[in-house]
Amino acid sequence: MRKSGPLTRKQIDPPDLEGDDVRTLEDDDLGTLDSPIERVTLERCTTNGAKSGLRVRDAHMRSCEMRNGSFVDLDAARMALDGCRGLGADVSGMTLRDAMIGGCDLRMVRAFGVRMTRCFLESCDLREAEFEESTLDRVVFRNCDLRGARLLRTPLRTVDLRGSRLDGIGLSPDQLAGAIITPEQADVFALAIGVKVRPPDGTDA
Repeated sequence: MRKSGPLTRKQIDPPDLEGDDVRTLEDDDLGTLDSPIERVTLERCTTNGAKSGLRVRDAHMRSCEMRNGSFVDLDAARMALDGCRGLGADVSGMTLRDAMIGGCDLRMVRAFGVRMTRCFLESCDLREAEFEESTLDRVVFRNCDLRGARLLRTPLRTVDLRGSRLDGIGLSPDQLAGAIITPEQADVFALAIGVKVRPPDGTDA
């Protein structure tokens, strides 16, 4: 049984990329690959257009270009993404399990109604990303930029936001219970529920 509490990297199942059948694809078009995509390392791959219902298992993506791509209803597990660019990509309806995502540009990504389980995002740019009406089960946003992101109607009870920038983030007041934050981030949550934080009486000019 998996431990409760904040998710750690060690609790994420990594991609299985050992063995003679593991492929390496470089500079390929992701839109031309047949589903399922399994046991593969993808280097500098791109996408042109849409690829709905794609199934991915045990994959490591490095420096891939997915700007404005459409991957609606993506079903992925045991994924690693490093330095990928997904500005404006659409992954609405996605199911993602056991993923390590680091240093990725995911600004304005559309992620309506996604289901993410045991996912660790670190140092990612998620400004104005849209995670509305999603299920985030033990998801970590570590040192990410979530300014202007929208997580409306998305429960945060097992979400770890420590170290991330949250200015202007859209949150639902009734879905904040259980979220893990630092004291420095508390004012954002207070604002979301309509609470005004002020110094002790007589100390503010």
